[in-house]
Amino acid sequence: MFTYESNCDLQTIAERIASSKRIVVTTHAKPDGDAIGSVLAFKRALEPKIQVDILLMGPVTASMRAVAGETSWINAEEQMPASGEDLVVMVDTGAFSQVSMIEQWLRDRHDHVVVIDHHASGDDTGSLRYVDAKAASATMLVLEVLDAMNVPIKGGRASVAEALFCGLATDTGWFRHSNADARAFSVASRLLELDIDRDGLFRSIEETAKPSRIALQAIALSSLEYVLEGRGSIMQLGPDDFKQASANSGELAGTVNIPMVMGQLEFSILLYSETGQETKASFRSKPPRRKNGPFVNVSEVAGQLGGGGHVHASGARIAGGIEEARAKIQSVLDDLEMGE
Repeated sequence: MFTYESNCDLQTIAERIASSKRIVVTTHAKPDGDAIGSVLAFKRALEPKIQVDILLMGPVTASMRAVAGETSWINAEEQMPASGEDLVVMVDTGAFSQVSMIEQWLRDRHDHVVVIDHHASGDDTGSLRYVDAKAASATMLVLEVLDAMNVPIKGGRASVAEALFCGLATDTGWFRHSNADARAFSVASRLLELDIDRDGLFRSIEETAKPSRIALQAIALSSLEYVLEGRGSIMQLGPDDFKQASANSGELAGTVNIPMVMGQLEFSILLYSETGQETKASFRSKPPRRKNGPFVNVSEVAGQLGGGGHVHASGARIAGGIEEARAKIQSVLDDLEMGE
C-alpha cells in the first residue's frame, strides 16, 4: 500500500538538481502564492548555471503574473517544454488530481521526477519525494534545498528572497494562520533582512481586486447556509452566478474565509461550478479554541471526497453540478464528529 511520505532527504534532492544541466519545475494548476513563489525561486536562484523551465497550468491570476514579473514561464495549455530534461521538480503538490493536464507527461517521466511538498496527502507522482507537512509553506523547503546547494539567496525586487517570502506570507495568511510558527517566523526574519518590499508585495497580491470580485462575493454570501447547528457554513456559486457577476473562479481568492469572522463558526465551505459539469469545493477551519483542543480537520473531510490538503485548508473536485456536490458533502458532514 502506497504511503505519501518522504523517501529521501533534501540533500539527495539537492545533489540531483546540482548534477543537472536542465530541469523543469512545475506545480499545481491555478497556482497560488506558494506555488508561484516556489517555481520562481528555483529559476531565479539556479540560472544561468542550470537551465530552469517553469511549467504552469492556468488560470494564472493577474496578481500571480505580477509576482512573476519578467521571469518567463511556459503555459501548459499552449505548449510543453522540449523533451530531454535531466530532472522534473514538482513543488507544492504531489497529487495527480492537481496536475491532471500533465498527468501522463509526469507518469512518462516518473523515474526522474522529484517531489517537494508540505501537504499531508498525495500520490506516487515521483521516484523521489520529500514531504514535510509541518512546514508552513513549500518555499521553506525550497529554501532548505537551495541552502543545501550552497546557493546564495539574493534580495531586492524580483529576487529569490521575494519569491520565497511570497510563498511563506500567502500560505500563512500573512502570518495570521496557526501554521505561522517559530520556524516560519525565523525564515521570514531571514528573508526580510534581504531588502524585500513587503508592503508592495502585499498590495500586488492582495489589493488588486476588480468590482466583479466583490459582486461574486456578494452572491456567495447571499447563498450562505448554516450546518451542524450553526457551527459550519456553506456557500455556493453556479454558472449563472459567474455570468451575473461577469467574473470567473480566478477571482474567488479569500471568499471561503469571509464567514469565518463569525464567532460560532468552526469551518466554512465554498462550492463553485463554472460549467455545471464539475464542482470544486474549498474548505477552511479554525484552530482549536485552546491548545490541543478539538477542531475540524478539513483535510479529512476533503479526503472523503477525493481531495486533500492541510488540516485547516483543503479542497476537492466533485463530479457533477452544485446540487450533486451539495448532497455528497452533506453526507460527509452528517458523519462529522464535533468536539466541544
